[in-house]
Amino acid sequence: MTPNNTAPSKDDLAYLSALARSGEEAPLMGGRFMIWWAGLTSLVILAHWAIITGQAPLGADALWPLWLSYIVIGSAGSVVLGVTVRNKPGLGSAANRTESAVWQSAGAGVGVIFLGVAGGVQAGLLDPVFFNVILPAALAGYGTAWMTVARVSRRNGLYIPAVIAFLGAGAGMACAASAWVYPITALALLGSTLLPGLVMMRNEARSPEA
Repeated sequence: MTPNNTAPSKDDLAYLSALARSGEEAPLMGGRFMIWWAGLTSLVILAHWAIITGQAPLGADALWPLWLSYIVIGSAGSVVLGVTVRNKPGLGSAANRTESAVWQSAGAGVGVIFLGVAGGVQAGLLDPVFFNVILPAALAGYGTAWMTVARVSRRNGLYIPAVIAFLGAGAGMACAASAWVYPITALALLGSTLLPGLVMMRNEARSPEA
């Protein structure tokens, strides 16, 4: 590189341009997290649906242990997966940093809504049906996360899962007062999160930087 008191040479500019390009082209590393959370969440949502509709030989008392186990198992799995990407090339690219930030923010938002609804129900201020609203709210957060990553990474294909998530949020909200919100959300998660996660993992494996 040239000294600080001189203008950068053509070689310097070419190097910086190539560096920026490599960052933009770095594969997104969130695929394994998408697969993990979408798969686990879909299973838990369907289990919840089976319990409340009487299709599973369990009572409503099983719901809290189900979701608490989900939080513990899901968080532990995320920690393990985080170790697997810690030293991956391209992890510090703008797209990957944005992906990590927006999905963590979306998760935090869903967690806050859950705590608020749980507190309201326990205090007698909300009807338990408000728990159903958390599902379309989560899908709306996922759609926002996908749109943000698509814009920053310039990967137009990521707008597709964003649209699926938003459609699922709308359909789920329309059915929020019924048990149908659960299979609708599970289906939307598979289309908007698990399948894109599989594509991201495939792209990561094919990339020479992975």
